[in-house]
Amino acid sequence: MTALKTYRTQEMKTRGNEQSAPGPQKRPIGQILVDAGFITEEKLHRALGEQQRTDELLGEILVHLGEISPVDLNIALSLQKDLADPDDAVKASAGVRKMLGEILLQARRITPEQLDAALREQKRTGEKLGETLLRFGILAPRELDAALSFQKNHASEHPLSVRLRLGELLVSAGYITRGQLADALDRQRHTHKKLGDVLIDAGYVRPQHVAHGLKLQSMLLTAALAAALSLAPASSAQADTMGSRPAGAKVMVSAVVPAHASVKVLRQPRQLTVTDADIRRGFVELGAESLIELKNNSLAGCLLVFESHGLPFKEAVVRGLGREVEIGPGGGMIFQAFRGTITVSLSYRFVLSDDAQPGAYDWPLSLSASPL
Repeated sequence: MTALKTYRTQEMKTRGNEQSAPGPQKRPIGQILVDAGFITEEKLHRALGEQQRTDELLGEILVHLGEISPVDLNIALSLQKDLADPDDAVKASAGVRKMLGEILLQARRITPEQLDAALREQKRTGEKLGETLLRFGILAPRELDAALSFQKNHASEHPLSVRLRLGELLVSAGYITRGQLADALDRQRHTHKKLGDVLIDAGYVRPQHVAHGLKLQSMLLTAALAAALSLAPASSAQADTMGSRPAGAKVMVSAVVPAHASVKVLRQPRQLTVTDADIRRGFVELGAESLIELKNNSLAGCLLVFESHGLPFKEAVVRGLGREVEIGPGGGMIFQAFRGTITVSLSYRFVLSDDAQPGAYDWPLSLSASPL
């Protein structure tokens, strides 16, 4: 069964359940995709307009339009039934220790500017951050309760939180088998390495597969948090806060700021030159060859992914990112904990393969960034 056929089966079941079940209704898949950052509100509205005309399933329309892959759609759909109830949504998003401000930023419930203003006010008054956000009218009490509940459940081992574990996402995406995941988890217990590193070392996945899994994990975590916080309707949220808001209190307008990370190459050679001396030495050493600009607006940081292009080296060492990054023929990656814009100078050592020959080669590495 293809991924798109699987999606059709899942969504048809969802429609049937929504028509017959008297309990909590599943969160619309379109809203989940927007919350997670797979699509924008504008693209959702365009797809909904097309759905009214053709009566196709929304997911099929988005896939046909090239807005989302069938694999990503199926993974998002698998989380849908866990987001109909506030408690389930909180449990689905549990598993990572975060501060209250980080939670609200990741859920895109507040903006960085709102958080900065609230933190300045908190420092002046000494009150808790949640109390400041309530007093400013940024949050409703029910939203604050949901965010605090998430904090308390951060170490939850509830079955729902399993869905967002990296290994499960890689299995769902078809990158690894269930047996490979079990083997990697067993190896991890003995090495204490991160699961992604274990899977790469075992040859089960390439770095870009792990990067995609981590990106999916972050996006779906955001969708789960957004679902937990959005179950207090906007109208009631305003009613909850109006009565307790003191005269003259500031009112801030919230806006959705999608997570984004990018790499801009400011300076870099077009070619890598290998000389006879390099062949005898076994490596090419290049200092401060690349100048790159990194941008990231995610408080959780971003993942930098190096891809190699099959040139005659068996290992590359990149310096300038806080620690050395070792890159094999399959590529490599490194986490960067920053927010904003930084400029970085990179140096390289390319360890040549045994059959390397002197000559000029196209630059062997490319770099991309994904927000977390």
